Amino acid sequence: MAIKEPVPLSIEQLRWRCDESIFHFRTTKELVPLRGIVGQQRAIEAIELGAAIESRGYNIFVMSLLGTGRLTTVKQVLEPIAQQRQKLYDFAYVHNFTNPTMPRLLRFRAGKARQFARALGETIGFLRTRIAELFREEAFQKSRSAIIQRFRTKEAALLEQFNAQIAPQGFTLGQVTDPDGSARFELFAIIRGKPYSLDQIAALVGEGKLSERRAQRIVGTYLKLREELVSMSYRGQEMQRAFQQALLDHTRKAAGIIVAAAFDELRTRFAEEAVAEYLDDCQRDLIENIEIFSPAYSGAPDAELPDGRTLADKLKEYTVNIIVDNAETRSAPIIIETFPTYTNLFGTIERHYDRQGIVRSDFTMIKAGAVLRADGGYLIVNASDVLSEPQVWQTLRRILLYGKLEIQPPEPSSTALKPELIDVNVKVVMLGDYQTYLALAALEEDFTKMFKIAAEFDYETDRSEKMLQNFARFVARLCEEENVLHARPSGVAALIEWAVERAEDKNKITINFSDVSDVIREASFVAQQHRKRFFDRESVEEALRLRRRRTELQDVKIKSQIHHGILMIDVCGARIGQINGLTVYSTGLISFGKPARITASTGAGNAGIIDLEHEASLGGNIYRKGVLTIPGLLREYFGQRRPLALSASITFEQNYGGIDGDSASLAELYAILSSLARVPLLQSIAVTGSINQKGDVQPVGGVNEKIIGFFEICQQHGLDGSHGVIIPHQNIADLMLPEALLEAARDGLFRIWAIRHFTEGIPILTGMEAGQMLSDFSYPPGTFLHAVDQRLEELTLVARDYARTL
Repeated sequence: MAIKEPVPLSIEQLRWRCDESIFHFRTTKELVPLRGIVGQQRAIEAIELGAAIESRGYNIFVMSLLGTGRLTTVKQVLEPIAQQRQKLYDFAYVHNFTNPTMPRLLRFRAGKARQFARALGETIGFLRTRIAELFREEAFQKSRSAIIQRFRTKEAALLEQFNAQIAPQGFTLGQVTDPDGSARFELFAIIRGKPYSLDQIAALVGEGKLSERRAQRIVGTYLKLREELVSMSYRGQEMQRAFQQALLDHTRKAAGIIVAAAFDELRTRFAEEAVAEYLDDCQRDLIENIEIFSPAYSGAPDAELPDGRTLADKLKEYTVNIIVDNAETRSAPIIIETFPTYTNLFGTIERHYDRQGIVRSDFTMIKAGAVLRADGGYLIVNASDVLSEPQVWQTLRRILLYGKLEIQPPEPSSTALKPELIDVNVKVVMLGDYQTYLALAALEEDFTKMFKIAAEFDYETDRSEKMLQNFARFVARLCEEENVLHARPSGVAALIEWAVERAEDKNKITINFSDVSDVIREASFVAQQHRKRFFDRESVEEALRLRRRRTELQDVKIKSQIHHGILMIDVCGARIGQINGLTVYSTGLISFGKPARITASTGAGNAGIIDLEHEASLGGNIYRKGVLTIPGLLREYFGQRRPLALSASITFEQNYGGIDGDSASLAELYAILSSLARVPLLQSIAVTGSINQKGDVQPVGGVNEKIIGFFEICQQHGLDGSHGVIIPHQNIADLMLPEALLEAARDGLFRIWAIRHFTEGIPILTGMEAGQMLSDFSYPPGTFLHAVDQRLEELTLVARDYARTL
């Protein structure tokens, strides 16, 4: 029976090339730089919707890979929408005269807070000057003197009355000075026309100038009159308090007219702002403490007040702490918080030490964060940063759910202040990846209520001619912005080919412009090193070669181990139950492919297929599924006439690390079938592909890296025309292979086959016809599958005969 071997792929199928003739410029310097956003229309529509709907919950979670231009895109989409949202506010905290530990919040129309703070400051300054002048006015002094005179008259009458009361009993009233310097009234006994204190009477007795008996009578009278003196002193103190209150009432009444007029002007000027209640409290407190405006405190901010505070501390209560000032803002704010700590996002309350070393805080130490600065606009944060900072996510979650912001320091109980809550209207745009979004949606019950808009950024787009022209304009933009060398058409074409290769689909092109920008910068540097005015294809290819060289250390080491036989790989000859599978290594810096020896061993029994990787806990779940698919295929093709009595083992030789993915299941199938048929497989041909239970070959990832990896090993040993790779037919669209491999393919030294069904690879690997199942579920003699079927029949008989012996 004739062998029908699939035809290798043509050179044209192995790489797509960008036609430079589509570019009608000599260098990108002639192009209009790309300013818009390309390839992200779906994401743009989602962001526009979320930004435009002002209802709560329409925050936006942007899902994308890094480098897809998500931040730039978000900004460009938000900016025109922000121009239409101009209803902005200023926020300020002021002293709460009723409860100083709960500072009062004032919200103003944009720009009014600054005006109010200036006007209030000017009013307080005016009152300090004007009231000090009032104290010096003749009319004020005259009325004040009248109050003083009335008090002195009453005080003199009280003393005169008391003296008249005690004179008949031989006493008079006088004043003494205590050691602390304070003066007080005291009773003095009149003896021989002279006043004597109680202490002096004892001395007179000792000198014999006064009898003991008379002295005792004087002391007894003193004690009785002492009670009346205390009573008189109380009346005098009450009179003194009334006097002080009369003076204060007089001052308040006189100054109150000035204060009321000044504050009425403020009320009129800011009638449209919600400040009336605060101004009432401020006016009331100022009048109650009017004495701080007296000449005694003029120009002395450090002067100590009766309550122990300084004048400056008291005057600070009449100031305004503006925490958000939108006076210069012309559109809704777009705040990008790159370091979203608790304080940076939500604000804090600072602390300071007073003169006694005590930690204190007041309303002037309240500071706003990015959330409040973004009120009326948009706040952009990175999801990973928000989730990694202590307390940040839970606090942000409460704000998004309830629309209330409480400014507090991150340390619990570090201040006694509890500022008034702020109603905030902010749209949060969170940048993250798919895994983060799915995790939050699963773990946070209210997450989808808070982020009703999910904007998915693509990492690739269709490779249309319009996109290629836009790509060239992007190159022009970066070169202009960063002042690097512009590109010739060949340089742009080389960049595009690299971008298509990155997309792993010849019909797509990557829009991860961050990576593209890096290649442009490096190609420009290479061109400058060669004293070129513009970078071209050679510059791009040299930059990519240098980039690979910087990161290929592990690749080189593995190739060396294969070359010296440490890692055992055969690329010539044939062997039963052994095949070269293809794997992809990733170091975080680079991904590269390498062959891996896969071996299979089969015999009679009922253990099925033993996966050594799984038994050794080295295989992942997807790899395990790929292996478990093989028994289903064997039953489909060979288990229709009898049950299979098969024990087989499969393994990746010299695999000491983990492995995952199902791209080796096709190669594993060939190894098992070879072991059963006792037909050797060519070691010069490697295989990659996934298999299903029906025998269809399924596409895999990393096909370019895998082919290149095997080609390099074959090249080390010497290409002789027998080498090649079998891949799934769906992966033809992914092929973007390097020039060295294309040259070998052109010379017939290296071939690539693309297959749809596992049977198509059998002639390539064995030189035998695969064989087609007959109506009785057998296969034509002389075919590969017939040999497999016959061996399985033998194993069934062996198992049956062995079972009879038990």
